[in-house]
Amino acid sequence: MQPAMAADLPVKARPAPVVAAVYGWEGFYIGGNFGYSWGRARTDLDGTLRQQVFRTAGPDLVFDSGPLAASFGQSSANVDGWIGGGQIGFNWQRDRWVYGIEADIQASGEKGSSSASFTTPIVNFQGIVPGQVLTLTADHKLRWFGTLRPRIGMVQDRVLFYVTGGLAYGELESNFTATSSLPGTTATIVSSRNTRFGWTVGAGAEAALWDRWSAKLEYLYMDLGRFGGSGVSASTNQLNTPLVGFNTVTTFTGTASTRFTDHIFRVGLNYRFGPAAVTARY
Repeated sequence: MQPAMAADLPVKARPAPVVAAVYGWEGFYIGGNFGYSWGRARTDLDGTLRQQVFRTAGPDLVFDSGPLAASFGQSSANVDGWIGGGQIGFNWQRDRWVYGIEADIQASGEKGSSSASFTTPIVNFQGIVPGQVLTLTADHKLRWFGTLRPRIGMVQDRVLFYVTGGLAYGELESNFTATSSLPGTTATIVSSRNTRFGWTVGAGAEAALWDRWSAKLEYLYMDLGRFGGSGVSASTNQLNTPLVGFNTVTTFTGTASTRFTDHIFRVGLNYRFGPAAVTARY
């Protein structure tokens, strides 16, 4: 009896690769978006305080405390509001993986304010000058912002899930008002508008609707860093203090710098110029 040879054994055919049509995301796209944003402006306030006593009958200076270090510490403001804008981008697709880059620009209605107070030291000169409370109010408005971000994602049916992150930039307007609890306050209002560059990171999902249209839902965290210091000042002239015939002038000068961060939620609609489907093997 002849032994069976290995070559005579039946060989199972290798299964053919599964070929499926995957929704196509490759190519240029353009669209619009709107949403709401919850920002946070943290302002550091520092400066110097100076108290001088003059005779009422003349300009004679009879007491000068010299510059005294003063610190308001930090105040925080919620800077919230609606946002809206447009985006443009390009995708490269390899089977179910999608790689892309996107740029957007946003108009912003985000605004908010905060205040911090500081009690001046008491000056002794033939009596006691009552303490006063200096209050600095900061009003912030994010006028506009934009991002430039790479994206990477995976296609599931007709939905693209992705993560993203990159460059962020925007313009913050801040208005500072210094006031005193004493009558006769002269408040100096300082306004500053600065553009800063920072970073952003986030994630989203984009679903194909029909033909070349798709809708997206996206979250971004944005950090624009610290906006440069702005000068603020306030002065008060307290008559007949500490005694009749004398005036006490208190002057505050300082700087305020603000760091801005933001939580952005938005929905958008895109029109794509690429093919509607691609072939994937797996």
